Amino acid sequence: MVSQYWDVKHIRNGEVIWEEKYKKNSLANQGALAILQVYYQGIGVAPPDFYVRLCNYSPLVTDTLATIQNEPVGNGYAPQPVPSSSIGFPVTDVAPDGNPRLTSAIVTFSATTGNIGPVTTAFLATSISNTGILQGFLPLSMQRTILAGDSMTYQFYVEEGNS
Repeated sequence: MVSQYWDVKHIRNGEVIWEEKYKKNSLANQGALAILQVYYQGIGVAPPDFYVRLCNYSPLVTDTLATIQNEPVGNGYAPQPVPSSSIGFPVTDVAPDGNPRLTSAIVTFSATTGNIGPVTTAFLATSISNTGILQGFLPLSMQRTILAGDSMTYQFYVEEGNS
């Protein structure tokens, strides 16, 4: 079984004001099917990039990118790319349970001209539009608003394990 975990930090004036560490996300049905088809059936190809995106919505595993609601607009918000390569997944290492894992680069959302949010969920997609695949999503433990001048960082881990 493949699992994904995330580290999230909300930063203000250079200080971490809130964080969640190694929180497990939900794998969307679309994402699970894509993994199975590409790896085991040779149908399709792995996407060249993934994108971390935010929303104020509580997705279900049956959701698609087209059904995700309330993605922020403006104020510096843009989906953040994570290339499907050694640039986006720069580290191959070992998870705490001893199984192999990939660790993504850290992506940052910065509110430049106003607030971003509120947001309740980060989600991993294969496009910046709603035409790709919803890979998975991470509900935050509380609603966050990235105030002008703040940033939020996201890093995720993809690992093989029994959890």
